[in-house]
Amino acid sequence: MDTPDLDRLTLLERAQLLHDATLQRHGVLLDRHADLLASHEANMTALRQIQERQEHLLETLAGIAAQHQDRMDRLQQTLDAIKDMLDRGNGH
Repeated sequence: MDTPDLDRLTLLERAQLLHDATLQRHGVLLDRHADLLASHEANMTALRQIQERQEHLLETLAGIAAQHQDRMDRLQQTLDAIKDMLDRGNGH
């Protein structure tokens, strides 16, 4: 170490300063990790809610598709009946 102040420090004092700086940095990293973990948990909760809404929408869409198919089947029956009546003529 080139600075005059550090040149006067003993090896033990230097080790203590390094240790203190390391602990401080470790504390900062732990705080950041805790913040990121909380943010991650919030994001996961939001994703779960989106997934639940999506599942509900898919169930609703499946119900609508089934109703649509029922209506299309009934319309096809009606169309077939009309075609049959036209094919037979009106009896005149």
